[in-house]
Amino acid sequence: MRIRRVDKINSPGVFCAVFLFFALYYSISEAALETSVFSNAKNESDYYASIVFSEKDWEFAQKFREDLLSMGERRTVVPGTLFYKYKPVKTESFTINSFGYRGDEVKPKEKDEFRIVLFGDSRIFGILLADENTIPAALEKNLRETFPDKNIKVLNFGVEGLTLQRTADAAKHYYKELEPDLVLLYSGANDINEAYIVGWKEWEPFAENSPLLPAFGDKPDDQLSSKIKLLNTMRLTLINDFSAFYQEFNKNDFASVEMSPEKLEKSDVFIKKFTEKVEDTCLYFEERGVNAAYVLSPVAQLNKPLSEIERHLLFRHESFSNGLNLFTQRCEEKISEILAAKRNFKVIDQSRVFDGIKETVYYDGVHFTPEGSRLHAKKLSEELVAIIKEIQNKDAKKN
Repeated sequence: MRIRRVDKINSPGVFCAVFLFFALYYSISEAALETSVFSNAKNESDYYASIVFSEKDWEFAQKFREDLLSMGERRTVVPGTLFYKYKPVKTESFTINSFGYRGDEVKPKEKDEFRIVLFGDSRIFGILLADENTIPAALEKNLRETFPDKNIKVLNFGVEGLTLQRTADAAKHYYKELEPDLVLLYSGANDINEAYIVGWKEWEPFAENSPLLPAFGDKPDDQLSSKIKLLNTMRLTLINDFSAFYQEFNKNDFASVEMSPEKLEKSDVFIKKFTEKVEDTCLYFEERGVNAAYVLSPVAQLNKPLSEIERHLLFRHESFSNGLNLFTQRCEEKISEILAAKRNFKVIDQSRVFDGIKETVYYDGVHFTPEGSRLHAKKLSEELVAIIKEIQNKDAKKN
């Protein structure tokens, strides 16, 4: 074998070859981005949203994102508690009131008002959604139509990233001041994602300057980063299309890696602790004479069937977090099963709310499209009718 001396290697030639390779790759990539369905997106999360949103909703979503990013660090901790909220602001696309939550200022409760306060995560807040498409707003509209003689109001107390522990603490902190006729605690998806990473953890109260994990779209991508992410999404989309052949044979909705023993153990601990926390929180309110119900949120992993886009998204998530899909599915199913057996507090199980829906309802695998949010609110309002009537009857007996 002939070995070339280092000082004889044609470095300029190698450099030129490498430079030409990357130049060609960049040119082809640029052409692919500009001439494909990806041309309407700035980053990988925008890609699917730009496809499934209507033109009007997508135009609003882009403005919403700009307004959200213009706030800088938009969340602030509440020292001595487990939760955080938003800094008050009024933008063209949304308003954050003085309480630190989405919507107009909360006025004193009216005499004939039936007030529902919905505490939850970014799905309740309504990431990229117009006010009327958020779950609380759609829920209020549906309930007013069902009870036309009742002054029903639904307050949006959702903040991105909140889990059950933090949501429950916010509800305990505000319920006396808000005077709700019904407290709704909405969670599940963030809790499961958190459990996949760190397992179950009892969180400590925030100090004055406690740091927060980055929020949704916390920092806008620069042009190069956005293109790299889009190219990666294109690659995964193509791989996912090939995987569809495999899925046709094994009849699964998407490919998923088996959970490791460590993740299985984490899921068991989480399921036990989580359901206990749900029960403790609901009973906390019931013991104080406050009507409360826990809402188990849906996850894409349980959808039957998955849309093509949702299948792509779950495949993408799985490629970065092996075993996450089965972990999520197992946790949601077990939690649903355990809570179904409880009779000492109210549970509204929405884990299967999108069964049979063929359209895409998760634009990024987690957050709802405008149609998905409205549909979810419709199903939730149907479940709430019996609870509201029960509260009415209880109040009538008191009087």
